Amino acid sequence: MTIRRDLLELEKQGEVVRIHGGAKQKTKDDYIELSHLEKETLNVNGKKHVAKKAAELIEENDTVFIGPGTTTEFIHEYINLDSATIITNSISIFNTFQDKEMFDVVLIGGRLRERTKTFVGYFTSNWIKDIKVQKSFIGTNGIFENNITTADEEEGALQRTIIGNSHQNYIVSDSSKFGVEAFQIICSIDDVTGIITDKKVSKEVEDYYKGKLIN
Repeated sequence: MTIRRDLLELEKQGEVVRIHGGAKQKTKDDYIELSHLEKETLNVNGKKHVAKKAAELIEENDTVFIGPGTTTEFIHEYINLDSATIITNSISIFNTFQDKEMFDVVLIGGRLRERTKTFVGYFTSNWIKDIKVQKSFIGTNGIFENNITTADEEEGALQRTIIGNSHQNYIVSDSSKFGVEAFQIICSIDDVTGIITDKKVSKEVEDYYKGKLIN
């Protein structure tokens, strides 16, 4: 416990980046993950545009997985269906859907990662590997060259699993995430059906990801 407190203090001071099982010294290129609360107020208009585009891809009676993220949280505002099954391992996303009677909502439990309000770990992993869905909507901390990345390796492992169990996989990302490389690779660009983003992406980004972008 003393070591854990010391690592927490060093992280607050910006000296180290905590990783699963320990910590590493921070360098100028390290991606720093913001908390869920900190991310909620960033790029809200872009996130809503992306969420609306994502919602338009969900069809009647679909079974979909919606991964954690402050962009994916807006998807519920734009779904106009009579019936669908929503599966998530995010408490925040579960809360947005739980009072909507037209949806069957499944929350995958496990160990709560407080920073992102997300369930991870052994129990989550074992449950998620047996789930098959028509579509998955996965958030990201950064898209760098041909890689979709995330800040946490446990979340990344779960996202890779659901991508493998989904017929169509969509990365949900506002334009600020392009060119950012977070700690853990989720998958390659080739593994996803499309990247849903906003209208502020640069011409260079549009050219590089031609055929994958939905905006």
